[in-house]
Amino acid sequence: MTDFDSNPLTNPYSPAPRFTWPDGKKCAVMVCFDVDGETTALSEDPALANRLTTMSQCTYGPTVGVPRILGLLKHLSVPATFFIPTYIVENHPRMTEAIADAGHEIGAHGHLHEKLADLDPEEEEEILQKSISILKKFTGTEPLGYRAPWFEINPGTPDLLQEYGFLYNASMMGDDVPFLHDNGLVEIPGQWMLEDWEQFAFNAEPAWGVIPEDCDKVFKLWWREFEAMRHYGCCFVLTLHPWLSGRPSRVQLLEHILSKIQEYGDAWIATGTEIASWVLGNPSARREVDFDRGGSA
Repeated sequence: MTDFDSNPLTNPYSPAPRFTWPDGKKCAVMVCFDVDGETTALSEDPALANRLTTMSQCTYGPTVGVPRILGLLKHLSVPATFFIPTYIVENHPRMTEAIADAGHEIGAHGHLHEKLADLDPEEEEEILQKSISILKKFTGTEPLGYRAPWFEINPGTPDLLQEYGFLYNASMMGDDVPFLHDNGLVEIPGQWMLEDWEQFAFNAEPAWGVIPEDCDKVFKLWWREFEAMRHYGCCFVLTLHPWLSGRPSRVQLLEHILSKIQEYGDAWIATGTEIASWVLGNPSARREVDFDRGGSA
């Protein structure tokens, strides 16, 4: 098996960077935490509230995972974006306050982690209004960023978000740098490969995940992608769930990745709002590569 490190290319493919980032940085990094907590189970079946072991695994995120993660972020001086269902905000108000007090961004993520595909437009708008109201009550400000539960949005979601004053959405996966929707809403795309559910989630019944992966394997997967995205001038969006990545060995995994990113010194680690503001303020920063949209190789 070929190892990239021991077999460096003598003439690597180096296209022009996809994006021009602040202060000459080679790439952007957005560290996200979806604090789904108990809604992981309750959105699937409210009757799971009586499954105490399953619920306790979910509760681990807000009660143990988030404090540990906040400690790491403070230690490394790394800003992050927390997308929190407002059921969690209401039931873990001190946790929410701690995230805000630490200077991190809090974005909208539904109320009970509802799948938007199951909602009609009126229901989707009602839940969005409710989420904004609760977030404003507990944080003092309305959210500027949104991530759809399960990442999946409806055709009308971008216009709904624009109508309610959102700056950006972070739910789609069709690019590796930000882009604008037709209405001017910024999209900061992610991908399933840089998501911890596929790597670490497991529950016996209901069945979540298969076999939790080893942290060394996950480090290699995520680190290879970061190095390549840095090479191509992309936006590395890492999405984690505190009930999964708040576990001790996985916090150490995150520490290792973020520390190595910081060692390069040329990656811009920013919140979603910071990235979206840069996109809106620098309309020529993006290099289009889609041939059907006038891009070039």
